[in-house]
Amino acid sequence: MLISLNEAFYNAFMNWNYFTYREGKNMFADFLKKQSPNPGSIIIAALYGGLGEYSGVYAGEQGIITLVNGHTPQLMDMEQFCRLHSTTFNSEIYMAYALFKRCPISFPEAAQRALHTLSNNSYKTMLMNSHQYCSGCITGNYDNEDVQLHELKRTIKQSYPKRHYWHKLHQ
Repeated sequence: MLISLNEAFYNAFMNWNYFTYREGKNMFADFLKKQSPNPGSIIIAALYGGLGEYSGVYAGEQGIITLVNGHTPQLMDMEQFCRLHSTTFNSEIYMAYALFKRCPISFPEAAQRALHTLSNNSYKTMLMNSHQYCSGCITGNYDNEDVQLHELKRTIKQSYPKRHYWHKLHQ
């Protein structure tokens, strides 16, 4: 008895799915598991459904480093970062994910540079905003023109040319 190609794939999938389920494995576990940022991941807070935004560099368990008051790098935890702006109405937190690897994109040197800005008392920033700061942490060039989010995203794309998307973090 001949079966269609679709039926063959369906049967093979169901047998594989049953085997992985029976062995106590979830076939979608890796795909759906909650990922945490890695040191050097760029975290973006989109405010008012995307009408405003700010960004920071994830520095590991220490927290996120972002520019506050326009000129001062500050270390804070994720909760403080989420509440940094006076309003959190319709706000969401995102980070870049590698499309096919399903893992956070990170720039370890960005985390090191961000931590250095905290510990270096002679570091004086004349940066305009957090996007310019994050771009400087990625490239090492703090004298950049990346003052808007799309410019920071362009720098990320140039530094990580593989396909990626912006994954919403669960708060």
